[in-house]
Amino acid sequence: MIKIYHISAEFGTNPSDGDGAHAFRVANIDPYVTLCESIELDFTGVRIANSSFINALISGLFEQQGASMLKKLSFRGCLPTIRVLIQAAVDLGMLKHEERFAAK
Repeated sequence: MIKIYHISAEFGTNPSDGDGAHAFRVANIDPYVTLCESIELDFTGVRIANSSFINALISGLFEQQGASMLKKLSFRGCLPTIRVLIQAAVDLGMLKHEERFAAK
């Protein structure tokens, strides 16, 4: 099963609510991480977003799952500014994942 989320339909063209993004991820994305073969976040129509929103939406997935999310999660319709924020969120999540497991 492939799960697709249209970010502009959920949050508009200028998403900035980090708390809302976190709540959305926990309720709508996290439950499908183990159930779906692929999860796609479609940013078509999103003109700009802030790092709080992108980090809350994405970095926790990588913090919890690590590199396995690289094979499962994909992004579509990203403007260059959104791509930069996504890459930073992925890097942050991976760093936190590594730190968490290195501490054990």
